[in-house]
Amino acid sequence: MKYLGDGRFDPATWPNSGIGRVNPDGSKGTCAACHGRHSFSSALARQPENCGKCHLGPDHPQIEIYNESKHGIQFRANVAKMNLDSKSWIVGKDYSAAPTCATCHMSATSNQGVTHDVGDRISITLRPVISVKLDNWEHRRISMQDVCSNCHATGWINNFYAQYEATVDLYNEKFAKPAKSIMDKLYAAKKLTPTPFDEKIEWTYYELWHHQGRRARMGTAMMGPDYAQWHGFYEVAKTFYTEFIPEAEQLMPGVTADVMKSDFHKWTTGLSKEELQQQIDYYKDRYKQ
Repeated sequence: MKYLGDGRFDPATWPNSGIGRVNPDGSKGTCAACHGRHSFSSALARQPENCGKCHLGPDHPQIEIYNESKHGIQFRANVAKMNLDSKSWIVGKDYSAAPTCATCHMSATSNQGVTHDVGDRISITLRPVISVKLDNWEHRRISMQDVCSNCHATGWINNFYAQYEATVDLYNEKFAKPAKSIMDKLYAAKKLTPTPFDEKIEWTYYELWHHQGRRARMGTAMMGPDYAQWHGFYEVAKTFYTEFIPEAEQLMPGVTADVMKSDFHKWTTGLSKEELQQQIDYYKDRYKQ
C-alpha cells in the first residue's frame, strides 16, 4: 500500500484489505480483513464465512470442506448457541456447540490465549508438493489437540491424528514423491525447458499436487470425506495414471519404469486371475450385485 501524502493513497494499491497487505510503515496485514471496517466485529471474525471469502476454490477449498464436515453441520444447526457476540469466547466455557475456523486456528481455550497467527497450531504443511512436519511441530500439535480436547476424548484425538498422518504419508509416498522424481529426471535430461508452464506436463503436474493433492490432504485434515476421496484422491489417481505418466513416457520413454514397479502401482501391470476374482467377489458382496 503506497501513501501519496495529503491523505491520499495510490489507487493501484488502495483500497486493499488483504490479510497480507504491506502498510506504509512496513507492518503487514489489516484488522479489517477479518473484523470488518464498518463494525470491527468479533462476531464477524468468528464466522466461517469470514475465512471462506479467500479460502475456497479448487486449490484450497477450506470453506467447502468445513461446510460438509460434521463441524460445519453442527455450527449451522446450533449457530444460536455459539455466543458469537461475547467479549470472552473460550471454547468449552463460553460455547461448546461447534468449532469454527477461528476456534481451531486462532481463538482462546482455557489453556492458551488468542493468536493472530493462523499457522500456530498447524503441525503438517499441506501446501507444497510433498507435505512435511513444520518446525516445532510437536508444540503446534499439542496446541491444536488442546482445542480438540474440549469436545473429544484423548483416544479419539490420537486416533484421528494417526489416520491423518497415514493418509498424508500415503499421498506422499504413492503420488507426490514419485511424480516429483519423474519431473526432476525430465528437467535433468533437458526434456523440459527451464521456462515454467510452457509444456503440457508442467500444467498436469501442477494441478496434480497444487489442486487435487491439496484437496485430498485438506479434506482429510478437516474431516470432509467427499473432498478427501472424490475431489481428492480419485482426481489425483486419475490424473497420475491417465495423464501424468503417459505424458512423461512420451517425453522420455522409460522414465517412469522405477516408479511403476512399486507395490503401490503394480496393479497397472495386470492382476492374476485369483486377485481379479477376489476384487470381483468383494464388490459383488459389498453392493449385492
